[in-house]
Amino acid sequence: MSDARRRRRGAVARLASTAAVALTAVVGAAPVPASAVAITPCPWRATTVASGLGSLENLGFDGAGTMLVSRTVGSSGQLYRLTPDGTGSTLLPNVAAPGSITVADGAAYFTTGNNFLSGIFGNKNGSIARVDLGTGAPTTIATKLTMPNGMVRLPDGSFVVSRNIGWTTGLTRISADGTRESRLAPAVTMANGLTYDPARGTVIASMDLHPVSTLALVDINDPAHIRTVDLGLFGLFGFPDDLTVGPDGLIYLAMDGGDIVRIDPDRHAACILASGLFGSTSVRFGAGPGWDPHALYSTDLFGTIRKLTPTTG
Repeated sequence: MSDARRRRRGAVARLASTAAVALTAVVGAAPVPASAVAITPCPWRATTVASGLGSLENLGFDGAGTMLVSRTVGSSGQLYRLTPDGTGSTLLPNVAAPGSITVADGAAYFTTGNNFLSGIFGNKNGSIARVDLGTGAPTTIATKLTMPNGMVRLPDGSFVVSRNIGWTTGLTRISADGTRESRLAPAVTMANGLTYDPARGTVIASMDLHPVSTLALVDINDPAHIRTVDLGLFGLFGFPDDLTVGPDGLIYLAMDGGDIVRIDPDRHAACILASGLFGSTSVRFGAGPGWDPHALYSTDLFGTIRKLTPTTG
């Protein structure tokens, strides 16, 4: 069997397995708002930056001209780097089931152990690690985590990670040195992608195994204060994944089901930037030389990186 067919089968199996879990998890889902946001089309132009890279989970920019992606090729995971001309190379090999990437202070922070079976069986084989972007030297920050999927690094240096599969899902806050952890906002369950909005002082989580696709905005200074955004029409099989806050203050969300969506939580509105991008996992705006700061870059389960730009006229 070709590598391409294995990647397709693996990606379809991931979505099918997640759907099966979803069907059994709905009864315990947290309540969501009664009315969904108003959703309209606002198509952006999508072009391919690179393809055939394995299965891609997340991306980030180092600000100096390099895109970083977490990818799995066969059974091997790694952090991979890409230059604007499409040239790629391995930054860190042998990373077990890499997940989210956050770049700060000359380093890339990332999760490992983002594995479906780890979530199902509650295996504590996940971690938060750091790689120095100058030297390439890795450091482990926190261990014994279960399926850390999304991750954000907060202004105080602490982390929030998400888990969307298993008996105890949701958000965990971990100290900057990795020695302490606590449950954050227990009402937020089945959390997948995470981003931090400094303007609102909130951690924004996508909740992907609910009857409707939902975002939760958690006030980091008062975690009991949670605002939810109901994306409605995507339903159980939209699979909201990773997300980011754009320069305009709006939320941009990748959906495994194939849509890239922009959400304005204050106006209770959203629009679909692109459809049919099946397996989309993460989105980030370009940063650094050679990467368009006005463009949204996306990854997917089939190894494709795309650039989405606003259309004119």
